[in-house]
Amino acid sequence: MKQFIRDYLTFNKRERNGLFVLLVIISLLIFYLNISDRFIKNENIDFSKFEQEIAQLNSSIAPKNKTYLSDINPDDKQIKNPDSLASDNPENTKAQYFNFNPNYLPENKWQQLGLSDKQIKAIKNYETKGGKFRTKEDVKKMYCLPAKQYEALEPFISIPEIVSANNNFNKERNFAENKTTKYPDVVVELNSADSTQLTKVKGFGGFYAKTIIKYRNSLGGFVAKEQLMEIWKFDKEKFEAVKNYVVVDDSEIKTININTCTATELKHPYLSWNATNAIVNYRNKHGKFKTLEDIKETDLVDDETYLKIVPYLTL
Repeated sequence: MKQFIRDYLTFNKRERNGLFVLLVIISLLIFYLNISDRFIKNENIDFSKFEQEIAQLNSSIAPKNKTYLSDINPDDKQIKNPDSLASDNPENTKAQYFNFNPNYLPENKWQQLGLSDKQIKAIKNYETKGGKFRTKEDVKKMYCLPAKQYEALEPFISIPEIVSANNNFNKERNFAENKTTKYPDVVVELNSADSTQLTKVKGFGGFYAKTIIKYRNSLGGFVAKEQLMEIWKFDKEKFEAVKNYVVVDDSEIKTININTCTATELKHPYLSWNATNAIVNYRNKHGKFKTLEDIKETDLVDDETYLKIVPYLTL
């Protein structure tokens, strides 16, 4: 014991000198910090003149601060002050109205309708980037057109039926309608159906059939049809369309024994890798789980996760 104290709690002459110097430096620093405030005066800086100059600068540039749509995105037609675009053309009050199709209308025709050069540029950029006017509402959504100006143009807007019929939205809608009338009303059990059977459900195609089977295998089976909404791009609207055509038999659910499984065997979509390791490590340290709820002792399984994973666990 004495040798231990001698080895770790005694200093040689060189170490004692170094310790003394360090203590002196620390003492001087503490002393300086305590008295430095008495010698340093805090000067209050007056920003009033600077703020006045900023205010004058803002007031001088405010009238020129307008919003332009030269880089408008067809899917993002937002602008804060559309009236500023319309007011740039002094001739917009002399508009000559006529029936027109807004799709790829020549610039000189837009000018006859009273649009300013900046408004026309915004519309042409919208068309260049793939935008089309399928209905009058699409024209109204162009924020470069003030409400009053659109109201004046609206009676003269004439969009041929072929424009609306040939766009992608209506192609998808017509295709969906054809699929709806093609398939009979069938009910499919999610845990036993193969991809061929799943595609017979109204609203399921080959993509969803394969995705459902893949997710079913990773889960160990569905315990509720609502789990379909956990699949990528399978939203509530999609679920409402198919929920009456699917059922779930959870008698064949694949369960995992948490008292014998490895971390790899416990891998599941509802458990993070950290939670999986925590469950196995907790069992190895404290012994087998007596109840399924004991997995919440790991602090990595909250109540929501527990309710989702518990149907897939066994003791």
